[in-house]
Amino acid sequence: MEKALRIRIIGVVQGVGYRPFIYRLATKLSLRGYVINRGGAEVEIFVEGDESRLREFRERLFREKPPPAYYEEVLVEESRSVGYRDFKILKSSYDKDLRSIIPPDIAICEDCVREIRDKNSRFHNYFWNSCAWCGPRFSMIIRTPYDRENTSMRKYVLCEYCSRDYNDPENIRRFHAQGISCPICGPRTYIYASSGERLDIKERDIIDFISKKILEGSIVAIKGVGGYHIACLASRDDIVLELRRRKKRPYKPFALMVKDLETAERITYLTDEARKLLVSPERPILILPKRENSGVSEYVAPGLSTLGVMLPYTGFQILLLDRIPDGYLIMTSGNIHGRPMCTDLGCVLNELRGLVDYVVEHDRDIIHRVDDSVIRFTDNQPVFLRRSRGYAPRWIRVSFHVGEFVAVGAELQVAGAVSFENKILPTQFIGDLDDPGNIEDLEKELMWFINTYNIKPRAVAVDKHPYYHSREVAKKLAERFNAPIYEVQHHHAHINALMVEERYELGEESL
Repeated sequence: MEKALRIRIIGVVQGVGYRPFIYRLATKLSLRGYVINRGGAEVEIFVEGDESRLREFRERLFREKPPPAYYEEVLVEESRSVGYRDFKILKSSYDKDLRSIIPPDIAICEDCVREIRDKNSRFHNYFWNSCAWCGPRFSMIIRTPYDRENTSMRKYVLCEYCSRDYNDPENIRRFHAQGISCPICGPRTYIYASSGERLDIKERDIIDFISKKILEGSIVAIKGVGGYHIACLASRDDIVLELRRRKKRPYKPFALMVKDLETAERITYLTDEARKLLVSPERPILILPKRENSGVSEYVAPGLSTLGVMLPYTGFQILLLDRIPDGYLIMTSGNIHGRPMCTDLGCVLNELRGLVDYVVEHDRDIIHRVDDSVIRFTDNQPVFLRRSRGYAPRWIRVSFHVGEFVAVGAELQVAGAVSFENKILPTQFIGDLDDPGNIEDLEKELMWFINTYNIKPRAVAVDKHPYYHSREVAKKLAERFNAPIYEVQHHHAHINALMVEERYELGEESL
């Protein structure tokens, strides 16, 4: 018996190979209809066909979804058969009233790593290899829906080979994958001296050149997913102290990027939970107890019993660490003290000129600055110190209706937030607001979320402190949207945040 279903999927279903997955599943089951991205990143599926096959489709929808995808809501309603002749992926539409989760940046997957290590692959040694299951997402999205023309990949026209992969339904990882590229058609990579001179080095020689310079003691800037890192050896006291001198950062610890779990185990103590987080698609920095006599310079984290450690999350980082005998490097934010991390070459050559000796540059634009996330363990539970790459901009669902508001944070280690329905959507980590660049970024990111989610703020929440710089942003937003400003006492906000995390209901008493 023939039936039809209309299914709405809400969650991380854009930028993760979801529509191609639906296409292949429906086609295998001889079902007809379409799948389409709605503007808020919501996916709509219409399928018609044999009732038993529709039942199997619904079951496999959950069982076989792509690894990075997850569902917040699945809404299914029976419909009338229309008489479609086949199943199609329709061009994305834009419905400003639909809202869903924008995919965060995802670490390179094991399949893409295998390709860059395979001498017979056309992706061999390709720094920026990615597929439907991995790679930049939020950091390169200009607007929704998540289609190539709405990202900073739009300037890279697919070559013959990538176009063939993109249009091949049997290519599980690249069929309709919006961010794919290869050495022929993808971002170009260059080396600059700190003077601004571009060096005449072929792309195939860049990894060998920069790893050699690092091993000789150079300090280098490397453009990544959401900004630049500053990298150097972490095992030599003289180099670490020189980095501290140049960065004007006498004591604050530096993060390390380690080649693999075995290297992390060699320099820190790992729990099972730490191992899972280190290799997760989010790839956060973990604050871990350090081992003595590991070879890491004492000046990496002076006076501390911990090290901040993360695993590589791009092809470039993996290939670089392959050439470092220690198996680890300092990989700290590419900024001078107090300033935001650089996201373009102009910033690096202007602000980091006296700090780095060389710059590794690629020409894919970074739309959103996204710092590395940082997690520590408290009572064996992971706790965010910085929620950013890999996690932002996922929303947090709460147990009550919030409504449409904007919050601008306090003064230090700031992230803003917007809210709608029963959801709170924090921005990525912004930083300290005693710097004008961070104030500008806070306003820019909040406006992006307001526009993307079509929010009409009922009010703007701000810390009650009269001299916090976040007030500047609050006043601008309040004027722009003709909304009142709500002043919130700092510690009251902390208590409310804890109550929300613990799922207290509105009006419920607590100690």
